[in-house]
Amino acid sequence: MSKIYTKGGDKGETGLYGGTRILKSSKRVTAYGSVDQANAAIGVASVKIKDHLLRDLLKIIQNKLFVVGGELASDDKGMEKLKQQILEEDVVFLERVIDELSSKLPSLTSFIIPDASEEAAYLHVARTAVRQAEREIVHLCDEQDIRAYLLAFINRLSDLLFIMSRYVVEVTPPEGNIVKHEEGKDLMTLDLANMIVLSSLKKAEELKVPVVISIVDDGGNLILLNRMQNAHIGSIDISINKAYTSMAFKLTTEMLGKLSLPGEALYGIQNTNNGKIVVFGGGLPIWLNGKLIGAIGVSGGSVEQDILIAEEALKNL
Repeated sequence: MSKIYTKGGDKGETGLYGGTRILKSSKRVTAYGSVDQANAAIGVASVKIKDHLLRDLLKIIQNKLFVVGGELASDDKGMEKLKQQILEEDVVFLERVIDELSSKLPSLTSFIIPDASEEAAYLHVARTAVRQAEREIVHLCDEQDIRAYLLAFINRLSDLLFIMSRYVVEVTPPEGNIVKHEEGKDLMTLDLANMIVLSSLKKAEELKVPVVISIVDDGGNLILLNRMQNAHIGSIDISINKAYTSMAFKLTTEMLGKLSLPGEALYGIQNTNNGKIVVFGGGLPIWLNGKLIGAIGVSGGSVEQDILIAEEALKNL
């Protein structure tokens, strides 16, 4: 069994990926050390959070922070060998999660004291750790170029942790607190489904993309399906399944796709439910007055177009 200690750092130096030796007091070591500290803080918060979807999201983020740390701990030779780097799609993913969680929150009208709950407090600790890491990385920029996507990712991450700290207090119900649904209110009706589809069609026509749009209720049952002229027949089932998937898992199919990647919490989920699970964008849950009432699925364009069309439909709810 190999020993964890090497004695190579006994003189205050450490090795970068690529072979370069530098002082442990350098800005670079401080930067990737602060990322490690932030990752640990997120891990503590994850242990405290009851919402399994938020925990899964934090697991994805922790894995991405290993990628951030890897970049910061690599010299030029090491950067050439890295198999993963933070990309624009990673930043966009955080932004979409922020937007999705924010859509369920009321407007913020005052400063927040981070003591509303234990879960929220730990998320605030993680948020401040990420902010510290961001400052150290910016400080490192004085000496070397840092890729813009890496900086943007760290910046968005602290924003996401702030939104999560609000979400666990203002949206996630306390454990054991069952909210009774008042019959006849906040349900997916045919009229509401038609309104949502009409908004989707306007965006699809604007993009000049023929799509199929499906709306399901809170039981995953199909309420309405609209196939535009020239939309692919194969898009019918995909559209229905996107809506079903979003309703079944209470999140976007794009986000589920991230969670289903190898090594992630829901790897292989697309092989369940008799093949009805879709793990690429275009399916969105529909929330009304803080309640999940159904979902929309759009198929026929590119993944990005399907997402835009679905998002447009829900803007006015």
